[in-house]
Amino acid sequence: MIFDDFKNIKKYNIDKKVLDFILNIDKNIEAKRHIISDSAYINIDEYQTRNKIKLEAHKKYIDIQFMIEGSERVFVTDLADLEVMEKYDENKDVEFYQTPKRRLNSLYLTKNKFIILYPDDVHSPCYYYENEPSNVKKAIVKIKTD
Repeated sequence: MIFDDFKNIKKYNIDKKVLDFILNIDKNIEAKRHIISDSAYINIDEYQTRNKIKLEAHKKYIDIQFMIEGSERVFVTDLADLEVMEKYDENKDVEFYQTPKRRLNSLYLTKNKFIILYPDDVHSPCYYYENEPSNVKKAIVKIKTD
């Protein structure tokens, strides 16, 4: 997992076509799936943040997540001691886990930050930023792993 300022995104080994797409996103981009290349696409989602933790991990895709509008809290943890809540769905590339009793780490995803989540980085996005729901527009880049 990587969490950094958006101004540093060029420091990471991101495919040029993907990086160009990310750097040229307009805030009015339509909320839907946009194909970037044969191995990458981006989902633009609009939703209201929630106060429920739903831990997930992926196996086929790396996520690069960042906010276009709004802010949210993202919980992150490793796989240690996690119980599977919903078995891996190969078509959706996601597996869900029970929330453990131990404390989870959290990050605050704002317009000037991004997070890169690798396969098996367990995370729960979409959480309240400041203890109440807010509307967000978020980009989730999905890059196929080899």
